[in-house]
Amino acid sequence: MSKARNNIPRAAIHVGAPAKSFSAAEGYEPERRGWNEKTYRLKNLDTNNHYDFSRKYLNFEINGKGEIVPLGSNPMPLHERLQKRLDELGFKPYKDKDNPLGNSDNSPNYTVGIVVSGDHDVLTRLAYGNQEVDFTLQRSNAQIQLKQGIKDWAMDTYHWACDRWGAENIIGFDVHLDETTPHIHIQTIPVAKTKARGRASVKYVHKDAPTNVLTHKEWKKLPEEIRNDFVRTEVERREKECVSYARVWGEDKYAVGRTYYQMHTDYYNQVGRKYGLERGDDIAMLPVEEKRSRVHKDKAVLEAERQSRDAIAQAQTEKKDLEGEIEKLEEETQHAYDRTSRARERASIYEQYAKAIDIKPEDLTPPAIETDKLFEDAWEDIQEELAIPVPAIGGKKQWQEDRRKAIKSILTKAQDKLLKAKEAQNSEILKTGKALYQKAMKEASIIIEKNKTLQVENAELTATNSYLRMRLDSIDENAIAALRSEKDEEIKGLQARLDKTNAETRKTNEALNSERQRADKAESQVKEILDVPEIKQILDTIQHNKKAFRQQIDRWIDDAIAAINDYALHKDNDFQPKQGNTVAMGIIAEAFKRDLDPADIEQRKSATNHLLEKMSWTGVSEFKASLTASRTIQLCEEMEVPKELMKNLLLAAGGRVGISTCGGGSYSELTNWDGTKKRNGWGIC
Repeated sequence: MSKARNNIPRAAIHVGAPAKSFSAAEGYEPERRGWNEKTYRLKNLDTNNHYDFSRKYLNFEINGKGEIVPLGSNPMPLHERLQKRLDELGFKPYKDKDNPLGNSDNSPNYTVGIVVSGDHDVLTRLAYGNQEVDFTLQRSNAQIQLKQGIKDWAMDTYHWACDRWGAENIIGFDVHLDETTPHIHIQTIPVAKTKARGRASVKYVHKDAPTNVLTHKEWKKLPEEIRNDFVRTEVERREKECVSYARVWGEDKYAVGRTYYQMHTDYYNQVGRKYGLERGDDIAMLPVEEKRSRVHKDKAVLEAERQSRDAIAQAQTEKKDLEGEIEKLEEETQHAYDRTSRARERASIYEQYAKAIDIKPEDLTPPAIETDKLFEDAWEDIQEELAIPVPAIGGKKQWQEDRRKAIKSILTKAQDKLLKAKEAQNSEILKTGKALYQKAMKEASIIIEKNKTLQVENAELTATNSYLRMRLDSIDENAIAALRSEKDEEIKGLQARLDKTNAETRKTNEALNSERQRADKAESQVKEILDVPEIKQILDTIQHNKKAFRQQIDRWIDDAIAAINDYALHKDNDFQPKQGNTVAMGIIAEAFKRDLDPADIEQRKSATNHLLEKMSWTGVSEFKASLTASRTIQLCEEMEVPKELMKNLLLAAGGRVGISTCGGGSYSELTNWDGTKKRNGWGIC
């Protein structure tokens, strides 16, 4: 089968072997009845089990009314529901002719267990959605909430089962969500409709009076001429429900195989396809190796394989994601370099344009002020004033004052002219500056707007370059190569583990196949041996002896209880020798019945306690009851079981010798209360 076919999510239906009954403990397991955290812990000691106590509250069942209720809600245990339905059908198993209280080995099978499951990923998604569930039992899953999808799947499966076997014949429909993969346990009773036994009922109806109906005997008594007035009719035998595995599942293994095949097909058509679960593979169509692996792989191997496949797939996904991220970074880096190059080209154009409109120094040179002529005129006027002669007598002071005022007036006029020239110069400078400013602003307005856009792009490029530089610094070529190598090594390791697991599985399957062939060969040899009359007679004798020994064990226990009760009801101070013999044999018998060693004092005490638990202390005072129990335990502690006695009892238990009781014998030397050994003590022969 191809790998691609194995990866298809499929439904899985496992039909257990038909059974005659099951114990109460076997019925408690699918219902988790009485299970606590300690029970879960003890169950998980078996590596095939994977029970999660923190998810126990998620389990549910569908009752006979088609309602979803918590698991274990039905007050009637599963084994009692089985018996109740059998009583309703009037089914009674065949009895053993040698043991009226037991059922015969050839009694029909009347119950079948079915487990419905499917692909782990599909069912866990239906049950938990996107919630993170820890399947390793390392932490609690008490916060998980059950999704509606798993309830819908269970309800559709319930309706499919009811259509197939009848709702009244489904005594248990339990949905488990506390194990690795959600699954359903269905316990059914195979019921088919059959014709009632006996011949068809014959009636004779009068032609003219339909209400006049006669039986065959009544019609027979009529004269011949009157008989012709009646019409013979037959009433079909009525149908009734009966327990029949053969009619429901098939009369032979080929018919059972066809039933299984059709059951898988019907389940896919009615339920599986709705939830994305393909039809389960017919195991008969699988290759030999695949068939063996399906049958013999335990849960631990299957879980290890599933985890290995998931780890490999996850590592490969991470590797692809990393490669995609690296390619993305390389593309982003290349885009950043391209954008930087384009920005540099635009900046170069803007620089050239700015140089083209730059203001030259000569454009800013102010017009020169003609100060030479101004100062020459003022100097000539001053010289003219100084050329006026000074009076010879008197008036010198006045002359100085006049000349000072005249020169001051000349200088003031020269200063005024200079200020006017300066103002004219400033006005010309201002006019030139305004013209240059308007020209520059007009020419540079476009550059300013483009420069703003360039600044924004430069800021984005700077941030992008910084981010890419940081990423490239953290993920260089060496780091990428190392990470790729690490992931490749991890995948190789996981693949090696998976190959090792597969190799060990194949080796185990080969060993199992070899053992199976040896067992088949041994079975054929045993069948040949059993065909020999002498061997068959010996085996019949052994079976008879075993049954006789079990019956004798029960008689010894009953006699011991009677002896203890007799002692409790009378005023004897101690057990009489005959009573002591009876009680001692009862203790030994109880030990044998419970697979305990009566020669070991602790195990013998345990058997004694079990024997006392069967006592009815009605009519016995509390003191006498306590004394009786104490004396019985004291007898247990002081008695000794000879090896010869154990040897004969073990031979009798194996059916290799017969067994009978007597008052004493060579096997009866058990220690009495005083430590002596008496041949009239307790014993068997």
